[in-house]
Amino acid sequence: MVAIFVILTIVALITADSIVQWAEAKKAQQARRPALQPLGSLRPAFAFAGVSVPKGVFVDAGHTWVELNVSGRARVGLDDFVQRAIGRIDAVELPQAGQEIRRGEKLFAIRQGERTAVFTAPIDGEISSVNDTLARHPEAIKTDPYEQGWVCALNPKNLARNLRQLSIAEEALAWLNKEVQKFQAFIAARPFETMALGQVLQDGGQLTDGVLELMDEETWHRFTSEFLHPRVVEPAPEEKA
Repeated sequence: MVAIFVILTIVALITADSIVQWAEAKKAQQARRPALQPLGSLRPAFAFAGVSVPKGVFVDAGHTWVELNVSGRARVGLDDFVQRAIGRIDAVELPQAGQEIRRGEKLFAIRQGERTAVFTAPIDGEISSVNDTLARHPEAIKTDPYEQGWVCALNPKNLARNLRQLSIAEEALAWLNKEVQKFQAFIAARPFETMALGQVLQDGGQLTDGVLELMDEETWHRFTSEFLHPRVVEPAPEEKA
């Protein structure tokens, strides 16, 4: 009887010791895990690290870019920042070749499920060609926004006047980086319930690529209004008498 009591006591002590060790190990593991930071303290987002614009490419405040070539035509596409913010692109609504377009008018749109984001023309001109590849492979904008992901080409009009509204080189890159900071503040201001925090915040509060995919409809519409707002259409220059 005494022997059985001793054995049970030893088993109980071993069990208690195992529970204590398990609890301490779990506590240590939690201490090593990075805590999710409040949205208001987001650091620069790794999804936007290295946001770029090639040399010789102009950028418009509506997040389209313009590249001039020796033929006199101008290619237009979607800039690096906005394709990272939007994330998945399911379809591209291309303009029609031969269409006359004014700066600030709707040029093309992208769709993500039932959502649409409209992009306006950065310059005046006549659309000479469109990138039909995007109709079959809209993801090309994501993989190569400044080359394979171009959207359309224009024969420019009023080019000198329009280019004064755009930025290039260091000025363009500095502006894109400011847009990254503005976007962080934009996301930080959104209510917690509008996002899946476990997916949006990683590695101590950094934004993931395509964060807008995880946001609600109101956030999507606010983004398109604040970042892709249509540019004011400029009046045609007065003809000389």
